[in-house]
Amino acid sequence: MKKRILITYGSYGSGHKTIANYIKNYIEDNYDYEIKILDFTEHSNIIGKIGIKLFDFNIKYRTKFLFNLSYELMDHKFTTFRFKKFTKKSFDNNYNRKFIIDFDPDITISTHFFGNNLVSYYNDLNLTHSKILTIITDYKSHQWWIANHKNEDAFIVANEVVKNELVDLGVPSNKIFPYGLPVNPNIDNLLKSKEDILKEYKLSGDKPVLLFFGGGSAGSMSYFDYFKIVAKQNYNVDLIFVCGKNEKLKNKCDDFIRSKNIKNVKVLGFTTDVFNLMKISDAVISKAGGATVTECLEMNTPMIVIPGYGGQEKYNERFMLRKHFALRARTYFGLKRIVKKVSKNPVILKRIRLRMLNNDKNHSVSKICKLVDKMLKK
Repeated sequence: MKKRILITYGSYGSGHKTIANYIKNYIEDNYDYEIKILDFTEHSNIIGKIGIKLFDFNIKYRTKFLFNLSYELMDHKFTTFRFKKFTKKSFDNNYNRKFIIDFDPDITISTHFFGNNLVSYYNDLNLTHSKILTIITDYKSHQWWIANHKNEDAFIVANEVVKNELVDLGVPSNKIFPYGLPVNPNIDNLLKSKEDILKEYKLSGDKPVLLFFGGGSAGSMSYFDYFKIVAKQNYNVDLIFVCGKNEKLKNKCDDFIRSKNIKNVKVLGFTTDVFNLMKISDAVISKAGGATVTECLEMNTPMIVIPGYGGQEKYNERFMLRKHFALRARTYFGLKRIVKKVSKNPVILKRIRLRMLNNDKNHSVSKICKLVDKMLKK
């Protein structure tokens, strides 16, 4: 009988799902295990639904202060005392319970802290007997990731710095593996030549290319003003603005560049061509989400970081700034100044890229899957 692997994620942004799918696809391509994937938020209880709505509300309306406050307040042992009970109230229901118990995984890989706690709860009830591997998807630890660490078997973290943080918080060193955050292991197979990519997007390559991730979950329009103030300047750059699945934002951006007759801006909707776009880009303009930061590191693409929704993203941002892999724009006008500066002096971004070339590639997905294979054979 094949060993069974369950991968859980939560729909709080797209990064957790993306990482879950990277691992699922790699295991299916390279190992002979039965594997299933579960978004536990898709069938959440009323408390879980309220939590998701609040998360979406924060992204849509940029309630950064409240998000930061709650993030910091929850990063203490005393606030995680009833964390497993909170997880149960939010996500333990007939659908999730039946899905997990019927599958009865030999190991659970969790890319969000609610998933590992839910399976741990079922283990406590003797309904499942799963080993648990948790992937901490940011560049800083948080108590919610490790609230249940005594009942978990392994943690994947971004680097030695995060490992040391976890050790200081009481997690045994032999449980922590600083493999880096997962990126698509098939990047090399996806990439085209720079000339072909430029031709596909009708770009000359004669001026800096800036790739702006402005996609909005929850219908967020928060990056439109950032887009608008840069687009209308007609700087000596090519700007590619990616709206993701936010059609309202895309339509508004399209209308704006038409009304202003702007020629050096391309507005894209949802795209699966991110790595090719990053290959031709001199910098990525984005908030410091864990997945985006990791992709920039993998592609050696400098970041121009704009404000996100706070919480873990401020620590991701600090990591990039400390490494001198990013520039920071605190406001619309700050972004305008930085774009103007790099348009006149592209060597600024070239120097950052040279520093990034010394950053090791992590090969995280293959390392994680080898560890999973080893854990299943014990």
